[in-house]
Amino acid sequence: MLRLYDPIQHDVFTLNTLLEHLVCNVWCEACNDLCEDKLQDEFKVIYNYSVKKEVTLKSEVERIYILFKGLTEEQKNLTKQAFTTNNSIEVLCNGGIPIYLNQLPKVVNDEIKPLFKWCYETLLDKGKVAGDKMDYYKALIKHNDFITCPCCGLIDFESFESKYREAYDHYLPKSKYPFASVNFQNLVPLCYKCNSDRKKAKDPIEKNRVVFYPFSTEEHTIEINSDFILGVNEERLDIELNNFKITFIGNTPKIETWNWLFDIEERYSNQIKGFSKTFLTKIRRRHKKFLKLKADWTFINTIDYLIEDYEHDYYDDKKFLKIAFLKVLKKDDTFLQTCA
Repeated sequence: MLRLYDPIQHDVFTLNTLLEHLVCNVWCEACNDLCEDKLQDEFKVIYNYSVKKEVTLKSEVERIYILFKGLTEEQKNLTKQAFTTNNSIEVLCNGGIPIYLNQLPKVVNDEIKPLFKWCYETLLDKGKVAGDKMDYYKALIKHNDFITCPCCGLIDFESFESKYREAYDHYLPKSKYPFASVNFQNLVPLCYKCNSDRKKAKDPIEKNRVVFYPFSTEEHTIEINSDFILGVNEERLDIELNNFKITFIGNTPKIETWNWLFDIEERYSNQIKGFSKTFLTKIRRRHKKFLKLKADWTFINTIDYLIEDYEHDYYDDKKFLKIAFLKVLKKDDTFLQTCA
């Protein structure tokens, strides 16, 4: 993640709390008592919503309760542990070990997984469920004042004033971690290129990877550097970026996962190569204006001025990449001589 979300409190987290009680204190405590007697009153408010034709949430909860009666105490305890472990999203992002579906009783994959998928896709949009996805999105984006996707910094975001919102990415995919399906610590607004085009259903923590936790309150910085040899063809007014590469300075293992998930290096390279010609023209034009005001002004002065100016709104208009481009120009003696 180029930037991290500053988390907020919101009613949308309530449903995950209700489901935690359902799994850990109802299903995993299944016995001869009635299922309904174990449920919280807050859950009973949403009991009669239809999961599918002629099937209510109540009937599904009671059906799964009966299935849990047939499990051993060891299986019930492992399921309870899995809910807690797999909802500890920050711990898992930092190297914690999840409990995978193939370790759990078959009922989790076959019955709970599709029910929790319905909870995210349908139940959250119902009127009696505390909080909703749109209201939470507006509050989160307004609080963080994000104009572009915090993951890549390249794509404009729907603002908190828009009637639309960006899609939520299940950071740990719900296909593998169904207990985190409605946990908004695991639901991250990302742009369509990060979410749908790149990450898709990739699992950030597979093969013991570590990954940026999108809602971490820890200090977070990534320095982006580029390097290339600038070739300028004055006759065609064209430029070439030869031996081009992007490098990152920061938490290397997490940056590697970020890059793998979202193709960051390739996308940043394409962006810089794409804007290099027009940006260089603008730099030269700005330099000529400075020269009219001060005869001894140098091209390095212009570059330093722009870098300092861009750092004030570092994440706007891809300026974090433009700064990386400017720093390479500053080191290119051949190019500086042509601009002298």
